[in-house]
Amino acid sequence: MDIYKIVELIPPVIADLKKEYVFSNDAIKDGIFNILEKHCVVVYYPLGDEATRGFHVKRFVKDKREDFVYINTAKPVSEQIFAAAHELGHVWDVAGKIAKELSDESFSTEEEEFVINRFAAELLMPSDMFKRTFYIHALDLNVNQKAIKLEDLVRIAVMQMNDYMVPYEAVRRRLVETKILSAKDGKILDDNRATIEEVVKLFAKDQNTMLDRVTEKKTIPGLRSMLERIEKNHLLDDYSICKIKKDFDIDDVSGSLDELINIEIGEQSDGK
Repeated sequence: MDIYKIVELIPPVIADLKKEYVFSNDAIKDGIFNILEKHCVVVYYPLGDEATRGFHVKRFVKDKREDFVYINTAKPVSEQIFAAAHELGHVWDVAGKIAKELSDESFSTEEEEFVINRFAAELLMPSDMFKRTFYIHALDLNVNQKAIKLEDLVRIAVMQMNDYMVPYEAVRRRLVETKILSAKDGKILDDNRATIEEVVKLFAKDQNTMLDRVTEKKTIPGLRSMLERIEKNHLLDDYSICKIKKDFDIDDVSGSLDELINIEIGEQSDGK
């Protein structure tokens, strides 16, 4: 596997996908969930005892293979976001696209995961933007950019976590991938991970951030409307409907909201 060639090919693949799917060049952050939901069925559910952040599977639905992604909402939002970007890479078959560019080179499972992780990192933390924000934070903190103290480096890493809503480990790897840090210095951070992660928690408390928020959401986008149609047309027995509602914490809307409200929309210009 030619790592350097793969690294070169990932940004053009992302650029092509951005043209095809049309989303902003800004930091995507939690907007990744909306992008993912456009291209597959996403199941959000908390499994506190599971180490996995998420996974992707394909299943036949009416003789057609469909993509399904599970996101473990018992994990912090930052980990959910990186998991969503990673699984999007599988849905978009990024590894397959890269393999074609490499003259049909095939990847092992481990190599494919490397490609997908690098894709997720570049998608959420574009190289140029990541380096630019790093040096902006360094200037704001008035730190020596040539020989930075480990404490200051961790402080900037937490700022980067907040910039892109990603976990610390994703930022640590990105610092090496973008050559802000050498592989040797990146290993120093890795070797001191336990101590550094405690400091990360302290610095994260100083910011008004959702990084550590655990949502524990239980939903499949559109599930409520789907169940309402199923219930109305008697397509499923009452026991099954009640069980699904219980499993996904879906409460019935109380009271009547049938009253009609008049809405006035002003004139719109062409195409807007």
